[in-house]
Amino acid sequence: MRPVFLTILALGLLGCVNEHAFEVDIVAGDPVPPEVVSWELRLTQLEPTEECPTAEMSASAARYARLLHVQTFTGVGMAIGEIPAGRWAVAVLARDATCGVQLYGCTEANIAPETFSPIVITVRSASITELCGDCRTCESGGCSPDLSTCD
Repeated sequence: MRPVFLTILALGLLGCVNEHAFEVDIVAGDPVPPEVVSWELRLTQLEPTEECPTAEMSASAARYARLLHVQTFTGVGMAIGEIPAGRWAVAVLARDATCGVQLYGCTEANIAPETFSPIVITVRSASITELCGDCRTCESGGCSPDLSTCD
């Protein structure tokens, strides 16, 4: 596996005084197709019985758990902001210009004050034509609006 050029720094405040930071490293388990024009990160809080959403659920923005953050980017992702302690699904989709998903990966992570090492997400080939879901539109390889969830 080789690292992809993407690292996202998530900065947050747990409580009111402790700065909390961690990195998200995206690793390509399969070659990144040249058709990939954007990346989408989805951060969802999980209940004890929930697992990472499937690639199809993430791609279509299906309602699943508590969605905290979504961002679409082409280079390095932006800071995420406050991440409350808990169990989270960190999902990544690599999209082509028509918003089809070429690569997908999801990792379950426990976020706590001592979570400082990178959270590694391995993305693998996916062929999903369920583009942005019923409530979002594709704009240059990114689904908009980001934070929507579709029924």
